[in-house]
Amino acid sequence: MIKKIFKHAIISTLIISFPNILQAENDLKFKGDLRLRTQYETQGEDTRLRERIRFRLGASKELSEQTTVKFGFATGSNDLRSTNQTFDNTFETPDIRFDYAYIDQKLSNQLSLRAGKMKNPIWKPSDLLWDSDINPNGVSFQYKRAHYNITSALLILEENVNSTNKDPIMAVIQPQIKWNLTPAIQIKNAIGLYLTQHVKGASLTHTAETNTGATTALPNEFAPIVLSAQADLTDQLGLELLRPFGELVINNNADSNNRGGLIGLTVGNKKVKQFGSWQSKIIYRYLEADAWLDMLPDSDAYGGATNTKGLELILKYGLSKNISVVLDYYMMDVIDGTSNSQSLAQLDFNVKF
Repeated sequence: MIKKIFKHAIISTLIISFPNILQAENDLKFKGDLRLRTQYETQGEDTRLRERIRFRLGASKELSEQTTVKFGFATGSNDLRSTNQTFDNTFETPDIRFDYAYIDQKLSNQLSLRAGKMKNPIWKPSDLLWDSDINPNGVSFQYKRAHYNITSALLILEENVNSTNKDPIMAVIQPQIKWNLTPAIQIKNAIGLYLTQHVKGASLTHTAETNTGATTALPNEFAPIVLSAQADLTDQLGLELLRPFGELVINNNADSNNRGGLIGLTVGNKKVKQFGSWQSKIIYRYLEADAWLDMLPDSDAYGGATNTKGLELILKYGLSKNISVVLDYYMMDVIDGTSNSQSLAQLDFNVKF
């Protein structure tokens, strides 16, 4: 039934958009970025040094005031959580793939629809649960008012998993509210209610193998509740931006190892878009084994696994309007089991155009 609703939503969107596609006259608008990365990691007695590259190119086409088509390409492989390409295999030419392609359709002044392989519609102040490279498949609706939004989405995880003729899906609804306590203090809160279907009994692709039954059959559906919060304090304590943020997750369909949380603080300039501008973050995360699907969290935090905890430090420094350098350092370990700590340092040179 849910899959039929999804198909009808896609078809309806295309029908609504088709006349605008025929009449479109606007040019494509392009944007992109190039990142050069040096990455050094240690885990136990193993060490690894890698030079990596990422290139992304995106475009959008405004077909009318109601309809926009957006698409993008990126380097990498079929890994949903990485668009990096390691310098390897004697100058081998890297892959470049579709990163996203979707329709953004305004249905009214307050309601909009997004369908396809889309930029993640869910608001997230951190990457505790969603790696920033993930562009999910499905359809989403967003209702916007002055101080609150409601985002809902139906996301297709896999098709005909394990030859069962069942398609694992994830449904989410996320009410969000934001308000200004004072001209210098803005707060945003959200609660995300998630529910999977046909995940129970499945072994999903790209698992980090840390969920119970990940490689054989997951014992239950996932039903997490996620609380998200962020506060922006401007021009306080001599800083342009002071931003505490955090997230909590509880998976109600697991009896144990079902909780996680993250707390962080950003300080510095609001934007790093000129020479000398900067931002720094300190983050602590804790994510138990069955709190969340283990193919979705930040892939740099212990390989994107659950059952992990640790500290992350980030420093970003602007060299010009479009160029910056970033130092990102993780210190991670497992929660349950034999300690096997990981240290990961990344030095990035970013160019946006």
